[in-house]
Amino acid sequence: MSFLIELIRAYFILTFVYAVVSLIRMYRIRGYASDKKYGKARIEKLASEGRMRQVPIYSAGEMAENKHKAVVRLSVFPVDTEERSKVVIVCPGGGYMHLCTKDEGYPVAAKLNEMGYTAFVLEYRTGFDCSSHAPMHDLAMTVKHITERADEYNVDMKDYVVMGFSAGGNLAGIFGSRRWGWERYGVERPGAVILGYPWTNINHWLQHPYWNIWLGLAGIWLSEQGNIFMFGFWGHFKKVNRESLCVQNFITDDYPPVYMFVGGNDILVPAGSHADVLETALKEHNVPYKYDKFFGLPHGVGLGVKTRAEGWIDDAMKFAGEHMDN
Repeated sequence: MSFLIELIRAYFILTFVYAVVSLIRMYRIRGYASDKKYGKARIEKLASEGRMRQVPIYSAGEMAENKHKAVVRLSVFPVDTEERSKVVIVCPGGGYMHLCTKDEGYPVAAKLNEMGYTAFVLEYRTGFDCSSHAPMHDLAMTVKHITERADEYNVDMKDYVVMGFSAGGNLAGIFGSRRWGWERYGVERPGAVILGYPWTNINHWLQHPYWNIWLGLAGIWLSEQGNIFMFGFWGHFKKVNRESLCVQNFITDDYPPVYMFVGGNDILVPAGSHADVLETALKEHNVPYKYDKFFGLPHGVGLGVKTRAEGWIDDAMKFAGEHMDN
């Protein structure tokens, strides 16, 4: 009996140490991989030229009627040429609790500018400002906003791309579907969907138990928080609500082409419970996709600077360009 007790104690200690070390490693790597300075430098350049814009997507009346809509805004990153450019809408992650805009928004938009795309970073409703499918509504309103002002922004909205990271990947993935996305809101289908370490199967902890109890508890905590902010405390118990956030449930034969990348050491959104599940659904419906998995990479790396993932965005946009007109 004493041996069993010691074995259990060792399990709890070793798995706790592993979880802590993995989290420290994740934050250390994402600190340089996201390249916040790159995004900040682009903002400062645009601001110095009088071209940096952050705009609301809802009218004054809509914001007065619903104060939570007042937090929604677009950061506009125009290209440096006079030519009309293609559009990428960037949705940062944050578990529907907050937004990692400085890590997964501004630097990514700066890189897209460098590649010749006009980028729009969407700060959608999260946390206590969130409500049932509010982020999806915000994204749809963003598409309408840009479409109506295409001449003003000097952009071509045909085959616009939606790019999302983590929970933003959930948002982008859901928006690519007819049931809860573009068709529901009466906007054009995206030309492609690009997902970075996407949180696509939010109820994964019910189906894919962790060997590490601490990571399992973290997964439950993150999943439940996201569901609660989205649907409220009582609403998050409803199966229909929870299933509406699982992207693989809504893949159809005409789903947009998908590029996604993940890290092999993602302890928050493990690929086996999320991207791998989505890949199976994409295969079943013959949806064009490209899936890159980088060995040892943690969660939240953004551009992936100085990691194995560096350059993923070039591959993603190349893939999108090859498939969006087919």
